Amino acid sequence: MTNNIDREIYYVQNPAIGAAALWQFICGYYSKESKAIPFPLLFIVLPIILREDLCTVIKSTQKKKGLSKVSEKLFKDKKNDDLYTINKSAIELRPLTLDSFNVGVSAKLFAMDISTAQVFPMTQAKKRGLSPSTKNLLDAAEKLGIWCSELSLLEICEWLKVRF
Repeated sequence: MTNNIDREIYYVQNPAIGAAALWQFICGYYSKESKAIPFPLLFIVLPIILREDLCTVIKSTQKKKGLSKVSEKLFKDKKNDDLYTINKSAIELRPLTLDSFNVGVSAKLFAMDISTAQVFPMTQAKKRGLSPSTKNLLDAAEKLGIWCSELSLLEICEWLKVRF
């Protein structure tokens, strides 16, 4: 039974899907002012995007509303525990995030300036032929990236209750 559950988790939480989500997050972040993203910020992407409830809140929030609106919705609906689990999930998902990062770099989706630890997209071309669930996941990652680009790391830490 455990092998079946582990296999099902891997189908969703695997480095290829993680790389695509990181790439869309990076593209969203980069789209506002063509500024590279601080590497540590990548560690919040998968814990948020791979949680269906958090992903749904992101998808239901208009782009112009921002991360503060997501945080407000979660607190209003008494889901504030979800915010506090992002930091714990980020720690647990570090290996997946690092594997996903390596896949993305190998696939030339994004690269990192090792002197500044800043990540930037190598391509921003939209992919076609995605399943609706994958498209939703990638759209949410891109929206999250756009919102994060408008905030400092300190503000992101405050809104999402995470530490870098």
